[in-house]
Amino acid sequence: MGKYFFFFCIAAGIFLRLNWNSDMEWKADEQWTYEKAHETAVSGTFPAAGMQSGGGIVNPGLSLGIFALIASFTHDPLAMNRVVQLMNITAILCFMWFALTKIKSQERRVWLYGIALASVSPLAVLFARKIWAQDLLPFFSFLILLENYYRRKGWGAFLWGLCGALIGQIHMSGFFFAAGIFVFTLLHDRYNKIKFNWLPWIAGSLLGSIPIMLWLLYILEHPQFTRFNILHLLQFNFYLYWFLDALGLNIMYSMRKEFWEFIKEPIIFGIPFYLIAAAHLFLVAAGIFMLKKIGGYAKTFYLNLKQKTFSSFLFANISVTKFYLLAILLGLGVFMNFSGFTVHPHYLICAFPFVYIFLAKIFQDKERLLKGIIIAQLFITIMFQVYVHRQNGIKNGDYGITYKEQMSTSKSINQ
Repeated sequence: MGKYFFFFCIAAGIFLRLNWNSDMEWKADEQWTYEKAHETAVSGTFPAAGMQSGGGIVNPGLSLGIFALIASFTHDPLAMNRVVQLMNITAILCFMWFALTKIKSQERRVWLYGIALASVSPLAVLFARKIWAQDLLPFFSFLILLENYYRRKGWGAFLWGLCGALIGQIHMSGFFFAAGIFVFTLLHDRYNKIKFNWLPWIAGSLLGSIPIMLWLLYILEHPQFTRFNILHLLQFNFYLYWFLDALGLNIMYSMRKEFWEFIKEPIIFGIPFYLIAAAHLFLVAAGIFMLKKIGGYAKTFYLNLKQKTFSSFLFANISVTKFYLLAILLGLGVFMNFSGFTVHPHYLICAFPFVYIFLAKIFQDKERLLKGIIIAQLFITIMFQVYVHRQNGIKNGDYGITYKEQMSTSKSINQ
């Protein structure tokens, strides 16, 4: 891909993550995390549990403990949020480094396009600007990827086990991510007769599992904080959100009712130009092509299953790109879908940036169209931030009123 286009997307993604920091969300979740993190930092006591998740189970204590660490050197919500943003930017740069140094040249273009899209896609940027435990996952997902890549080395196996045990304690979706990567790797390596150092991996896993003991005791003592519903097994939300996230057709997650006002943007001198609506229609059209390609993949899967060549298709001589896409799509996807817990769009943060690498893989032979998809999503992201900044939030949506506006209102009341 053109290096100037790629670096432009990276630069735009960095800017959009750092831009208008005081426009950040400041609802109950963010306030709870900030306050509890500072209380924990002051007390010095490791928490047994974190925030109740929307999926139906309370998060482990590390989800709060990691913010307590951030609270130890930040003294206001804006500074804490800046750390989240910088960790997300670091994750982007780390994945870029991995693509440029570890991925073969014939695969590299797909990775770079995927990372470019991940840098500017609407929800990817939104989730890089919140005081939320799951928003810290991309950096830890990279660590697991790198350590898994070097799993045949002792240090790689040890750190893979360590980070695999820790990531789910930051947010419950990380459990499924780590389990999916592990199971797929196990099957792949067994099929290809590849060995890695089990003892270091077990040692790392045991070490990383120490903090979770407090959480397990907490769950046993508070079973009311765990909600399982067998009907969730039939939802397949993971794959629906994967499709929508890749295409950038998901900003309604944050906007809710105000989405129908947003599609009128930009509004210039009171005249709606509906360019956001046009961008969405373009992405829907691209989605039709994407569905056709996915249908072709599904047919190939079925034929290999029918001909009893499925194991060979999945594991024999596969590229690094195919390895991680299958590990996440099949490993993470199956574990998350069949967990019995509600799957929300933000649970796919742990799969960053592979949602977008998947789309780049589908459109790899249609470079102009792929660039158009990236530009359309960048435009939506920019206009979303402008809308939030101008309206001081999204009062009728999930976003709520911005931190800046709430602080301004509170100051006016107190005067």
